[in-house]
Amino acid sequence: MASLFESTDWATTPLGPLESWPDTLRVMVDVSLSSRFPILVCWGPDLVMVYNDGYRTLLGESKHPGAWARPVRDVWPEVWDVIGPMFAEVTGGGAATWVEDELLVVDRAGFLEEAYFTWSYGAIHDESGAVVGILNVATETTVKVLAERRTEVSSSLASALAGAGTPEDVRVRALDVLRAHRHDHVTTDLRWGPPGADTPAVDDEGRRVHVVPVVEPGLADPTAHLLLTENPQRPWDAQLQTYAELCAAHVASALRGIRSLQDERHRAEALAELDAAKSDFFANVSHELRTPLTLIAGPVQDALAADGLEPEQRQRFELIRRNTDRLTALVDRILDLTRVEAGAVEPHWVSADVEELTTGIAANFRPAIERTGLTFEVRCDELDHEAFVDVDMFERVVLNLLSNALKFTPRGGITLRLTGSDEGFAVAVSDTGIGILEKDLDLVFDRFRQLDRGEDRRSREGAGIGLSLVRQLVELMGGRVWVESVHGRGSTFTVSFPWGEPASRAALRPSITVRSAESFIDEASSWVIRDDVAAGMDASVAAGATSRAAAGTSAPSSSPLEGARPTLLVVEDNHDMRDYIARHCVVDYDVVSVRDGVEALEHLRLRRPAIVLADVMMPRMDGLTLVREIRADPALRDLPVVLLSARAGVEASTTGLLQGADDYVVKPFQPEELRARLAANLVRSRSRSRDAAWLRAILGAIQEPFVVTDVDGLVVEVNDVFTRTFGWSLADGPLVPPYPWWIPESESPDERRQHERRMELLQAGRPVEDDRYRILRRGGGEAWVHVRAASVPGTAEYDGFTIVVLRDETRERESRMRRELAARIAADLATADDLDQVLATAVTGFTVLFDGGVTLRVAPTKGKPVVLSPRGRVDVSELEDGVREGLMSSPYGHEVLLGDKREGLLLLPSAHESDCRAWVQFDEPRHVSSDELIVGDLLAQSLGQAVDRVVAQQARAEKEHQLEQAIESHRLIGHAVGVLIERHRITAKQSFEMLRQASLNRNIKLREIAARVVESGQDPDRA
Repeated sequence: MASLFESTDWATTPLGPLESWPDTLRVMVDVSLSSRFPILVCWGPDLVMVYNDGYRTLLGESKHPGAWARPVRDVWPEVWDVIGPMFAEVTGGGAATWVEDELLVVDRAGFLEEAYFTWSYGAIHDESGAVVGILNVATETTVKVLAERRTEVSSSLASALAGAGTPEDVRVRALDVLRAHRHDHVTTDLRWGPPGADTPAVDDEGRRVHVVPVVEPGLADPTAHLLLTENPQRPWDAQLQTYAELCAAHVASALRGIRSLQDERHRAEALAELDAAKSDFFANVSHELRTPLTLIAGPVQDALAADGLEPEQRQRFELIRRNTDRLTALVDRILDLTRVEAGAVEPHWVSADVEELTTGIAANFRPAIERTGLTFEVRCDELDHEAFVDVDMFERVVLNLLSNALKFTPRGGITLRLTGSDEGFAVAVSDTGIGILEKDLDLVFDRFRQLDRGEDRRSREGAGIGLSLVRQLVELMGGRVWVESVHGRGSTFTVSFPWGEPASRAALRPSITVRSAESFIDEASSWVIRDDVAAGMDASVAAGATSRAAAGTSAPSSSPLEGARPTLLVVEDNHDMRDYIARHCVVDYDVVSVRDGVEALEHLRLRRPAIVLADVMMPRMDGLTLVREIRADPALRDLPVVLLSARAGVEASTTGLLQGADDYVVKPFQPEELRARLAANLVRSRSRSRDAAWLRAILGAIQEPFVVTDVDGLVVEVNDVFTRTFGWSLADGPLVPPYPWWIPESESPDERRQHERRMELLQAGRPVEDDRYRILRRGGGEAWVHVRAASVPGTAEYDGFTIVVLRDETRERESRMRRELAARIAADLATADDLDQVLATAVTGFTVLFDGGVTLRVAPTKGKPVVLSPRGRVDVSELEDGVREGLMSSPYGHEVLLGDKREGLLLLPSAHESDCRAWVQFDEPRHVSSDELIVGDLLAQSLGQAVDRVVAQQARAEKEHQLEQAIESHRLIGHAVGVLIERHRITAKQSFEMLRQASLNRNIKLREIAARVVESGQDPDRA
């Protein structure tokens, strides 16, 4: 605006020429133009406008520069009805005005625009005190006002939508809020679904309609779209678009919340229906199972009661009976649970001696507990109050708690306590077992819930029914149950009951099915394999095999190698299943049985079997974990493992195979099928072992680093040379493309693409015969390698693989580059023209070549020594102690330098005239290679030669210069003598004496006196 002020012909304006301006006007205009805040000076009766750069932005493109030196009324006609009275009041002697965030509909860009301003009008007085003008200080607040208004609308919208209950309710509430605020959008609509062909681009009045999609969180497509008609007085800019999208986001969040509630309600209803259906299913299945179980158990009992049954046959029938009883107990538990949940059970209240009941249950259970090596303590208070309980329900609760404690207590003891109070009595079962995680305490009593309570348990058997049934029975008797536990230290389950009262009526429904304490004890006893049982089992297996062999009735051996009896390790926690497997596999194998994965690993590391058959569900360590441990052990990773599980289905078998198992057998199975699968896996394993031995022999003969990958690029083998050379090993895995030794794409996209291209070629079967590139070392740094690679295609029996052989060429490359650089440095030294250029070349070259700070000292035969450091020319005393000591040290032999790490390297030329030496100070102590020493010696000689050469050149040049000066002096003196002889008619001797005497008297060189005489023609004492 200052330039516009200077270029304006003020004489043609209402303000007149500048010379006629009063001082007040000059001062106000000067203050306005020098300020960055928007200021307008209105002068004279017409209020002619003079403004600064800040105010110019308020005028917009359509008013500036036309507003310059014009009356304010002509510039702002569209708002004169608002601002005119304010001007009149101030010019009439009124007080100054102050207006904040005032709406003005102005025309600044060719259309009427909604804008907000804060301004003040103040009077300008002349010397007499009369009002001669108005000072207008203003600022535009449109952005602030719009932001506050839109924030308020957004907040109101969010609050209104918070209580919406249906999608239509969301629509109505959103439109109510948005239609009540029409400053930014004239009309508003919310339509479901994506925009259709009927969505207008403009309304009937030609105003643009903006469509904003309403996309619920988690969905890709919009649920609805918001239609906002543009306000002609408010241009649709980025801020308004953001506001519209925020409104749409509020609507989307509200819709998502409603749909989430509806989905949750539907899921809860579906789960309730599924739960009821599941209970009905279990009840129906349990009823259906009772008939075949009865038909199995009856004949078995008859056979066992008959006389003359052979021991081996009796053992088989006992096995059937035990597992029939186990299945019957499981069916009874399922039936009890479904009956309780269906309300088909109610307590039968009787007066009972709770203390006697508790001690009786404990006495029956004690042998099973003590047989495991646990202590069992019973504490019963004397109860002086009559108790009414359902005896069958009470016994079932206590037996379940004791059985649960025994199952999860590997060592220590169990305590049973009975206590009384005024309100009732309580039974607590405490153990020193594995405990329960705090996060799982609320899940303990859930139906069919089996918590992950670690592997240090006696059995993985169970259906998650017992504790759920305990809770429901306790609640039926008016009590409650809770658990307190510390993981790793034990648990305490407590049930409390009221004293109860006699039944007011006879029970209309039956109580819980009676289950004897012996069934719980038999089940608990099956978790602990006694030595005598195990010994008897092994003896009977061996005897059976011997008798079959003697009688010649054994089944044909399915052993894959005739005459060889491989060892089969059976890992199974159920002793009946171990016995069953061993009886059928002893024909082909020497069978060794263990109870869980922990015992299996201990045995495997002492004596390796030919094949392993492991159950999936076992205490302490399950079958899947055992497979992972075997595959992680280099000495066992090729051992064939067959998993055995009751879980059928593709997902279960796939999980086992993905963990590394060779096969997966589902219970129940046929013994012949099991033997056939074991034999087939053993044959494949031995074939793989032969191939692996052959491959290891070949790979062991390769002395270079190599990597072996499968067809997908997974690294399956690296040799020790690769690990020693580059640092990477299989422990850094899984190693898959992009490999960690590839150069990162962020550092070199081209090199990454080249690596990927090589992988594509190898996977396509094309070999790599000669390739060179760089890779990363694991500990840091880079290596240049020469690579040869080839792929072996897969077959139906064997997977394909790729072998990549590398040769580390880093040292060769560094040596070649070092020698090339040394040659360039030597050439530069040979062509240097002066000593400074020689020193600069040496410092720069040695720094790059040896990666250290270089300090040079040159002491020519004549002249002062020169010391050049990374800081420039310095005195020797200014050098650091280590650098100074290294520079002035004596040279070492190569055999010393090649030993320990060195702080630096001394380069000292030999047999040269100048004393020239260089010291390279390393950043950190390091080894110096023989190649560096050789290159250093060569460059030291080149440096000495260059220094001698330039010093000799400088000496010759100096002598030539002195000779030329002497000749020129003789010429000038001879000429001056001739001038004096001719002028004074004296002899040459007298002329020379005059020159000499003038030189002495005037203290000027004789040559200079002679030159002055020749140039001026005056006598020596005046020239």
